[in-house]
Amino acid sequence: MMWSKKSMPWSIPKRVFAGLLALIGLGYPVLAYYGLTRFSARYLLWGLLGLIVARAVLFLVSARIAAAIVTLAIAALIAVIGYYAQMQALRLYPVFISLALAGVFGATLKYPPPMIERFARLRHPDLDDYGIAYTRCLTRVWVGFFVANAAISTATVLWGTLEQWTIYNGIVSYGLIGILFIGEWPVRHWLRRRHENRKQGQ
Repeated sequence: MMWSKKSMPWSIPKRVFAGLLALIGLGYPVLAYYGLTRFSARYLLWGLLGLIVARAVLFLVSARIAAAIVTLAIAALIAVIGYYAQMQALRLYPVFISLALAGVFGATLKYPPPMIERFARLRHPDLDDYGIAYTRCLTRVWVGFFVANAAISTATVLWGTLEQWTIYNGIVSYGLIGILFIGEWPVRHWLRRRHENRKQGQ
């Protein structure tokens, strides 16, 4: 594969940097739990803000202005909350991420195509009317999931221990995402078969 002189020096480091930020973001609850046993909440809060701002900069470089604005808004909220309550600010990051995802998925319902339809068309550009309706419904399901996830995550911040917060946000929530993602596949095929059988019976 040939790389241009302009794209190679920047594109590879950008992808590595993006991958690193993604891994840190996914492991944040566990990293925060162990970090709080060794460092003060203030230092971890600065580290979290640095992580969020770095992600915003990456969005800006990639010309994803809306994503950068949302990310900076999250950083601002965490900074304001952290001024009064550093521990709560550290633990609210997963809540804001779930709410941001719910907002992004929800916005595509108002300004179509819905998010899941966009993903589906990467493999099936000629998506039929049934597929469009199904992906719209599935986008609603994901919006509901992210809202529910944010609510439970908020409960672990307000009433749970640090251990309970870490277990839910660092393990359980990812497991639920996996269950929804994998469990949707047989449901989708079952509904598709039922739809095709109904069409044949008409």
